[in-house]
This record gives sequence, C-alpha cells and structure tokens, in this order.
Amino acid sequence: MNRELDAVVIGAGFAGLYMLHRLRRLGHSAVVIEKAADVGGTWWWNRYPGARCDVESLAYSYSWDPELEQEWTWSERYAPQPEILAYFESLVPRFGLERFLRLNTPVNSATWDDATSTWRLVTGDGEEHVADVLVSGLGQLNVPNIPDIDGLDTFDGTVFHSAFRMHMPHALAFSLSRIN
Repeated sequence: MNRELDAVVIGAGFAGLYMLHRLRRLGHSAVVIEKAADVGGTWWWNRYPGARCDVESLAYSYSWDPELEQEWTWSERYAPQPEILAYFESLVPRFGLERFLRLNTPVNSATWDDATSTWRLVTGDGEEHVADVLVSGLGQLNVPNIPDIDGLDTFDGTVFHSAFRMHMPHALAFSLSRIN
C-alpha cells in the first residue's frame, strides 16, 4: 500500500510521540513508525533489573502539558523503568495517537526522491509510505552498543546484553546473530 502523508516520524519515544501530537494538532497527516511492540523508546527496550531514570522524574514528563504534569504523580524522585513506560502508555490515549502508530514495524529503507521532492519509506512488511517530511525521533540509544571485542564474531558461547533482556520471556541469553 502506498500512503501519501505530510510527515512520517520514525520512533515512538519522547520526541516521536511529541512530534506526532504536534503534527496532528496542526492538521497534518502523519504517522509514527516504530519497530518495537509498543511506545516508550529506550524505556521499552531497556528493562534490566534496576533500570531507572538518572534525572529527577519530573524531567521525564511533557512540561508543555501543565494538566498532565499536575495529574501524573511519580512514585519516586528517580522513577523506575516500569513507571516511565506506564507514563508513555498513558500518553497514547490521552492525545488520541492510537490510530497513527505503526508498531512492530521496522523501517527497511528511507529514500529521498528528487523528482517528487518526497521521502519514500519501505517498512519490514513491505508497506510503502510517501511523505513530504521525514522526522527522525530515534534517540541516542536507539541501537544497542555491541562492544568491538576481537573474536566476538566467532564466539560459540552465550552472549548477554541488557537491552534485549526482557524481549525473550524465557531466556536472558542471545546468540550473537540475534543481537546484530
């Protein structure tokens, strides 16, 4: 399916959800494409024991929405990951974003088309989106850092990585091919 849009946003973390909200509020047709199963960005991916924000919890809220700031009560000064993720999940219905999210959808390619002055994106399921504007809402932690260790590519043992811990419900171990 070829979808003509004003904008496509990649990533459903803080920046991506805010951008989608603003674009929709301004009357633009827009979607967020997110490879994860739900919103939250880094806070969806990183679920290792003890994960929490390293700044005061209030900094993890949308300050542009004073009502939300007053309604949401953080349980701790430095909120744990599950609470931050719950905050993200509450934003979707609050701002009516559900139908504009494409979850479980990796972006395979994004190409600028000089002839039409548009971006053409192809997703993992083969869907094509055409948009005037492409916004990257990918944060600095969007790709887990796999250390460059000699012999890692030929290592036959089990490889562990905290960014993938909770996405395989019954295992903490991942083969290197699953991580890359």
